[in-house]
Amino acid sequence: MAKSRYFEAIDGLRAIAVLLVLFFHAGFSFAKGGFVGVDVFFVISGFLITGMIARDIERDHWSFGRFYLRRIARLTPALLATVIATLTVGYFILSPEDLARLGRTGSYAAVSGSNFFFWLESGYFDQASSSKPLLHTWSLGVEEQFYLVWPALVFLLAKAGGRKAIAIGLAGLGAVSLIAALYGSGKNPGAVFFLMPFRIHQFALGGLIALMLQLKTGRTQSYTGIAAILLLIVSGNLASGDSGPYLLNAVLPAIAAALFIWSSEAKVIKTVFASPPMRWLGKRSYSIYLVHWPLMVMWPLATDFELSATEGVIAILFSVGLGAALYSFVEKPFRFTAEKTQKARDRSLVATAFLLVAVMFAGAHLWALDGLPGRTNPAFKKYASMKNEWDNRQDKLRMGVCNITDAKGARTFDEKICATPPGDRAAYMIIGDSYGSDAYLILPQAYPDVYFGQLTLPGCVLGGPDSMKYNKKWSWCADLYRKAYALARRNGFDGVIFASNWKEKSSDLIDELASWSSQHDLDPVVLTYRPTFKERIPKIVTTSVSKAAAERRAAKAELVSHQIWANAMEDQFQGEVTIVNMYKLLCGERPCPIFDDKGDLLYLDTSHISTAGAQWAAQRIKEQHPQLFEKR
Repeated sequence: MAKSRYFEAIDGLRAIAVLLVLFFHAGFSFAKGGFVGVDVFFVISGFLITGMIARDIERDHWSFGRFYLRRIARLTPALLATVIATLTVGYFILSPEDLARLGRTGSYAAVSGSNFFFWLESGYFDQASSSKPLLHTWSLGVEEQFYLVWPALVFLLAKAGGRKAIAIGLAGLGAVSLIAALYGSGKNPGAVFFLMPFRIHQFALGGLIALMLQLKTGRTQSYTGIAAILLLIVSGNLASGDSGPYLLNAVLPAIAAALFIWSSEAKVIKTVFASPPMRWLGKRSYSIYLVHWPLMVMWPLATDFELSATEGVIAILFSVGLGAALYSFVEKPFRFTAEKTQKARDRSLVATAFLLVAVMFAGAHLWALDGLPGRTNPAFKKYASMKNEWDNRQDKLRMGVCNITDAKGARTFDEKICATPPGDRAAYMIIGDSYGSDAYLILPQAYPDVYFGQLTLPGCVLGGPDSMKYNKKWSWCADLYRKAYALARRNGFDGVIFASNWKEKSSDLIDELASWSSQHDLDPVVLTYRPTFKERIPKIVTTSVSKAAAERRAAKAELVSHQIWANAMEDQFQGEVTIVNMYKLLCGERPCPIFDDKGDLLYLDTSHISTAGAQWAAQRIKEQHPQLFEKR
């Protein structure tokens, strides 16, 4: 059973967890799974909070009011100070759309609900995480929701049968949570990632250590602690987010954290992880965690949209320094320590309430005022919100009729409208993901005498007729792609246009598409990789002082690798299939233009074209490929 005292090595575990997160967010490949540090924090919280509640109940010293006031004083002031600082910096850096989103996020974070906000807005066209300065507050929402329900749960179980009842209850609840997370990770990974019920098994694991095991020294504990750290390092290197197995992404790091806590009193473990540097970092880990992500988001947005390896190291050092300052000037002074008088505690709570009001006021106003578009270059105000542009694009794409985004689309797809050639002219079927949608925006304008069928599936990377592999959540993609191939084969089309967010190594897929087309006497046309930018073009423009500055910043944000891949695809397959090099089409020579002759934007995000971009591209493709489609 855990003793009511300070476990020094657990601060060392906090240090390891926050370092994993820092290196992950700074972009270091050896920590590409460093997000598992958050799972470690959840296990630590379960251990400390469950043990504290159980001991206080046994001593008849438990108070819900005292618990919640201490939690508020412990966590909320530093969070609110971070949100205020982020809103302030965001005013000078972010586009109106992103500043409005930041105000909304800050309001949710202030009331411990940002995990719900990020879950509800997650999706294929969701804004990149690198543009969300308060994204990391999702974990604080999970933790604070845990604090909200856990005391009552432990209290009721304790009254029903003491520690044994608590342990049985937590084990059962943890098992249900784990089963739900394993089941849901394939169907709704966003909910499993962001929502507290799916994290209960991690909190419960820490709680069971506190209730059932005695932390003591020994050789077994020493070996176990070392193995636990190695497991954390391995999972921090191998875990891979939504695309990876849940057991590796969340269960393994939680088990490693629990094993470490059990062995944290071993002499070898304490020598390393209870050392002054590790304890110093661990004590400040919460504040470091708070400041690191806003810094790592704002820095690239203010410069060239990417942290180099050197800048990543500097960002980590700055995060530690800023976190230490936040700890010294906000986190620590607001805490309810034993020596703090009731009057001093009251002052802490009043100041916290003032910070909360300030955040809610500022966040709500930025949200309601659409991010203050008057801050931007007057010429760029029309780009402050691209919602109308997106809506116009969706209308032109025949959303829900020929352009399908979910399983329901199998019922709403209209074959007569989307895949029935008139028979009096050349006919080509467009098959692909959202880049296939772009192709439909472009091609009918360039070749009005050609009939273009369309079955495009934004979010579904193109799969070959015989090699499609999708998990259960995306099985509808396979069903509709098979339908598209069948329609192209039987409805009298002359050829098929394949357009996709191709992977770097797509040679086997293109070989398969070429072979299938030849087998069915269809002319294959492949649209290659296209220009892609590290940041959304509207944001680059609205945060620039002039058109020239926007073009320079866009050039820095351009991913040159896509030009290399496009040229390599053209060199490899020209002659085997008809290749349209989208990079050459949209860029010519670098840098890629982002405005048309009228000053309208060519892109709506990092790569998808606007309606103005489609018109501009249609003129260019007709010039470069005048005989691209001819009825055979």
